[in-house]
Amino acid sequence: MFTLTLYVVLLAAALVISAIDITLGRINQLLLSLPIAFMLMVAIISDRKVAHIPPLLIISMVVALALAAVSDFLDFHQFFSTLSSILTGVSLMMMGLVFVYTMIHSYPRLYTESRFFIYVSAFSIAMTVLLVMFIVQLVYYHMISYEGFEMWIATEYVIMAMLGAILMMALTELGLEKFLINSDLNRKLESYVPEVYSNEKARDGILEIIKAGESEKLEFKSTITTNIATGENDKRMEKAVLKTIVAFLNTSGGILLIGVSDDGSIYGVDEDQFPSRDKMNQHLSHMISSKIGSEFFAYLSFTIVDMEEGKAVVRVDCDKSKKPVFLKDGKAEEFYVRSGPASIELTGSSLVNYVNNKSATTKRDIVKQVESTLYEGKE
Repeated sequence: MFTLTLYVVLLAAALVISAIDITLGRINQLLLSLPIAFMLMVAIISDRKVAHIPPLLIISMVVALALAAVSDFLDFHQFFSTLSSILTGVSLMMMGLVFVYTMIHSYPRLYTESRFFIYVSAFSIAMTVLLVMFIVQLVYYHMISYEGFEMWIATEYVIMAMLGAILMMALTELGLEKFLINSDLNRKLESYVPEVYSNEKARDGILEIIKAGESEKLEFKSTITTNIATGENDKRMEKAVLKTIVAFLNTSGGILLIGVSDDGSIYGVDEDQFPSRDKMNQHLSHMISSKIGSEFFAYLSFTIVDMEEGKAVVRVDCDKSKKPVFLKDGKAEEFYVRSGPASIELTGSSLVNYVNNKSATTKRDIVKQVESTLYEGKE
């Protein structure tokens, strides 16, 4: 909702700027503010289904427009007039980049194979819009018989805008686009509408994950509470699940698949041990809240995926916790971390050093020291 609100606020700002341009008779600027408002409406309505318009890019364009719109009301008019011209070129170039990246979205290799093509295409789009702005301005002033219009001022505006477009091109090559277009922040902001859940996609995703095999960020468990050897409920099975979750939370996060054997075959989670699927979910949630802590649910997400032959797999996605996580076992508290495909318990000085040390390299050394004292192989 935060991003949706942000887009609505930016749309309102773009419309206000358009109103200011109309009031001031700045038709050339209007040809820039209205398309930006249109792009925002597309972003709000389509949620990237039609066009990929990164939020930070739009924010930059709206800021540039705002500075251009208020330049006539500020002191040092000549300075702000020149600045608004340059920012117009910057905005046009960004608009061109948006269009080009949207067009080649289905062919991402072009991004790395032909940077020159991208820049030329974006610059051509920017200059085309600039030319249209220039012509419309001439026609508009001619129609209203505006005597204060001077050709050299309009020409200076075009030249400054061209320099702004070239400046944006240079900044893009220096890495600005990595922040405006391809940053992690953009990816977080772009996901304000949840994707429609598809069990088929989730199933295919799990099958792809299983192919990778167990690793530091992937663990398989056959059941939640059933001992396969005896067919009876076994608290040790529950602890194995919780131990893996704690280890993921304490290290770098990871994925736990419950209902998958160590060899990657689909065993199916033991939901027949529970009255219903909801009861199974409640049991798993109670296990975590009572043995790990309900405050860590913020780092976890659960998905039950129906596989072939009536079997199901529980997928548990774990993010890295911001603070140490302990597993409560009676009166004791145990601390686990991941090392390769294993969850290793740290105790005593090793635990203190691991928790207090901020160096990832030193943490790995501590884990290796502990491993050397344990039986080789997966615990």
